[in-house]
Amino acid sequence: MTLDMQQIKQRLESKRADLKRQIGDLTEAHPKPVDPIELSEGPQEFEETAVDFLETQKEQSVLVNEQALLTEVNEALKRIKDGSYGRCVVDGEPIPEKRLEAIPWAARCAKHEQALEERNLSEEELYNADTQ
Repeated sequence: MTLDMQQIKQRLESKRADLKRQIGDLTEAHPKPVDPIELSEGPQEFEETAVDFLETQKEQSVLVNEQALLTEVNEALKRIKDGSYGRCVVDGEPIPEKRLEAIPWAARCAKHEQALEERNLSEEELYNADTQ
């Protein structure tokens, strides 16, 4: 099986358009992060303020994730353009076609992606240990 680069490119462009729309919707709802003091202005109850704050934090988290995914999609489109698409950015080895079909913006083979995730988890564990 050979990858249909035109189809992959269309999927990536479609995903990019979806992400831009979702990011636009999120930033339109909250153009800038709102801090708890701003949320508490007015006659709201403490519980309402806490719920509003948590909802805003959740939306900000989704926004950050969507922006990161948009960056990955844009990078995949660049790799298509420069001819390096389908090769692991770590060692240049081919990324399996099934992986690219499932995650067309994949930049690493499964082995290197797993190593990156494990390193990120280890750093998170260190950070959490430092803050306790």
